Amino acid sequence: MAETFDEIPISEVAPGDIVDEQGKTAKVVHKDATTGSDGTESMLITYEIDNGETFDVEYPATTKVRRFPESKWESPQSPTPHTPAGE
Repeated sequence: MAETFDEIPISEVAPGDIVDEQGKTAKVVHKDATTGSDGTESMLITYEIDNGETFDVEYPATTKVRRFPESKWESPQSPTPHTPAGE
C-alpha cells in the first residue's frame, strides 16, 4: 500500500475505504453509529483483511484513523468509473 494517507475522523470512513488498523491495512465493510458502554457516541466498524476474515472494532466517534485516499478510486464505490489499462 502506498505511503500516502489522510488522517480523518472515524465517522468519515465509508465502505470500500482502506485504512490502517493497528499497523495493518484493512478494508471498511460496514460502519454503524452507536453508543459506547460509557454512554458516549461511538462508531462500530466492520473490517475485512486480506484472507477474507472480518472483525469489528468500536471507536469513540472522535477517533482519527489513517485512510489511504487511492482506495476509493480503486473501489467499486468510486464516484469516477475506473477501468484498468488494456481493458
